[in-house]
Amino acid sequence: MASSALSEIILFVTVLIIAAFVAGVLLTSSYKISIGIGEKTDVLSEKLSQDFEIVNDPSNIPRDSNLGITTLYIKNTGNTQLPITKNSYTVIIDGLVVPIENVDNYNNPGSNVLYPGDVGIINVSYNNSGYHKIKVVLYSGLSREIIGYIP
Repeated sequence: MASSALSEIILFVTVLIIAAFVAGVLLTSSYKISIGIGEKTDVLSEKLSQDFEIVNDPSNIPRDSNLGITTLYIKNTGNTQLPITKNSYTVIIDGLVVPIENVDNYNNPGSNVLYPGDVGIINVSYNNSGYHKIKVVLYSGLSREIIGYIP
């Protein structure tokens, strides 16, 4: 009888150890999942609070034909600041990616950040006149487009 009680105690302790191990694994997995959900929520919240508009006059988008530069103006209409650097934006005109010559903050020249309400200047190397479809894409994937006339 003593050996039977001893084997039952050993089995009981083994079951408790296995249950504690499984509970630890489940707890760790749940914690990692909740951290991942929190990080994704922060990224999504940032993307949703970012917004901008192209504020050029569609009937007269400025172009310097001597330098071959077309100027685009974007306004930060979101709730968070946006970067205004050459690497932060991609400009596509009529389906072709065009090189960005320089960028600047119209409201705070020299600043590399557009605060809500600020207007940014994007100068691109494009020297064709006529009606064009212009798309500006932010590094986060947010994009805006305009169909306008470049004289």
